[in-house]
Amino acid sequence: MISSYLLASGLPLQLLPDAQSWSGEDLFGLVALISCLVGVMLPLDILGGYLLPNRSSPRKITIWAFVKGWIRGVMVQACFFLIASLLILAMGREVGLVGAGLVILAIGVVQVAFQFRIARLTASLPDRGDVQAEAKVAVSAALERASQWGWKPRPVMVVEHDDVGFTGGIVGLPRMEWIVVPSSSLSKLSPDQLAITIARRLEAIESGSRTRGVMLAFAWVLTGFVLSAMLPGAGVTSVGELALTCCGFTLWSFLGLLTLPTLSRQASYAIDRQLMERGVKPQTFYETLQTLDRLQDDEPKRSAVIETIFHPVPSVDNRRRESASTFPIAWHAARMTLFVSWACMGMLVRAVHCNVGRPELWVMLPTD
Repeated sequence: MISSYLLASGLPLQLLPDAQSWSGEDLFGLVALISCLVGVMLPLDILGGYLLPNRSSPRKITIWAFVKGWIRGVMVQACFFLIASLLILAMGREVGLVGAGLVILAIGVVQVAFQFRIARLTASLPDRGDVQAEAKVAVSAALERASQWGWKPRPVMVVEHDDVGFTGGIVGLPRMEWIVVPSSSLSKLSPDQLAITIARRLEAIESGSRTRGVMLAFAWVLTGFVLSAMLPGAGVTSVGELALTCCGFTLWSFLGLLTLPTLSRQASYAIDRQLMERGVKPQTFYETLQTLDRLQDDEPKRSAVIETIFHPVPSVDNRRRESASTFPIAWHAARMTLFVSWACMGMLVRAVHCNVGRPELWVMLPTD
């Protein structure tokens, strides 16, 4: 709603620098723009990261822990946004929209390549050095079990975390992937359940579904930014124009939140089916889903209509039903798009229900 108002009124062009040559006002204007975003998000961050978790979660969060984590996450993201914006303006002024698009694509590639390192900058996610031997035994057993089902082992990193909703995931560029597993999996999942969790990610890699999800994220972000920069008053040569472009991109991102989850759910169903065909016991599989769901949305049942909007991870109840999905088109595409949109100061990247106010989930959003 705010973005729509700003686009219709053209207010950023009046309040922010509109010169197309460099000056000290450009840096001040970008800092002011990012600060406004932080201010708008602050009440939602408090609600989603502190008040509601303390009301519903068995693990309480102290105000000091929340503030410390929030400041760290906001500072890292704000610096990232500032650097990306300066690069977009620099190339936009020299080459135009094509140059700005190439900058966004290059930043996105760097993001995917160093996703885990960015996650560790944004929030503390250390590896389990103190119990690394125990972690290696559990992971080795899970990989051996996955190998028996037919998947090729890949590097796995076990990391510590505070947020119960942290799921880890797949990081790295295509053909260079490795798997991140939350340390809680070692104690909350049985050996077979841990093997199933890892096997699903191995299938997402081997089927090419994760690669297609990343490519879709690049295409969606780049297309949306280019279209937004072509709106009246928007552009990439002044801070005011860039602010309007970001407002347009916010509406484009919201459209993605309504449409891309369907592709992510379709990929999940197809990967589930592949696990069954390779010999995973259905009962163990669904027990794994129930355990993971309790750590995330804790919403095992949803209507198909509700799930269509904003829910890229299918509910446990819906995943019990026979699905017609056989080809995993683009695994995790919806939430990977949010992460890639850091490259063009996407304003919705940490404003969705699964990660608002929770810095550990800003870079590696929860997955299935």
